[in-house]
Amino acid sequence: MIDNIKLKKNIDDNGYALIENYFNQELLNELKNSLLEVLNYIHPSDETDLQNKYYEVKKFNPQLKANWYDIAPYNIDMTQAIHTPELINFVKFFFDTKVIFSGRAAIHVHDNDNDKLLLPHQETNQFARDCLLFWIPLWDTNKNNGGLTIYEKSHYNGYFDHKLEDPSGKKKWTQKYTNIGEKDYKKFNKKNLEIKAGTAVLAHSSLVHCGYPLQDKKTVRITITERFNPLKRIPYLKDPEKPMKIPYVGTDYNIIED
Repeated sequence: MIDNIKLKKNIDDNGYALIENYFNQELLNELKNSLLEVLNYIHPSDETDLQNKYYEVKKFNPQLKANWYDIAPYNIDMTQAIHTPELINFVKFFFDTKVIFSGRAAIHVHDNDNDKLLLPHQETNQFARDCLLFWIPLWDTNKNNGGLTIYEKSHYNGYFDHKLEDPSGKKKWTQKYTNIGEKDYKKFNKKNLEIKAGTAVLAHSSLVHCGYPLQDKKTVRITITERFNPLKRIPYLKDPEKPMKIPYVGTDYNIIED
């Protein structure tokens, strides 16, 4: 059971909160098997371990591995697992709204290349100025497997300016490599969270966060995410000239009001 008042207070105070055992072991296994089935459709074999199968398909055809990643958010098993009535009711309670929009469910996959880790950032490019990030790992996250880094109390400072270029000047796998300046996130204490498989993290969109790398080169870290957007502070529904999602850059998020 979710204690709405306690959970909201934790997010208000800390920028994030945990819901332990949001996915039980049976559900974790069902989701892993669902992802495995898709990889076996791409490249049939006798491999039954999802992590091993991931590397098998990556070696077989990296583009088809990427296509598996792209289609995963539309998996009904996954979206049903996330969008429970209890969680939806909490998000409505948190934002004091009767309407919530899905920012789109997604999976995040980090393998032994450690090349998909973003720099510190906030959850921008959403429908609403403020949202709740839902983040849940299919395996334990820790020093070996990598995980989620948060910058403590950073949500008290509103939204920082974001840019899409890597400060190192290196070309990344995506054109939307959103990040904030080092001078902004260095103000806060960095904390690497260690989260048990099936435990959900709910974080306010203004909490600065990023990923930390895995050390075990034989593993792959897969997490499921969602962004819950309330019917509040949505420029698209107030101004006919505004795009559906608030742009990453060139927007002062702090002045967006109803």
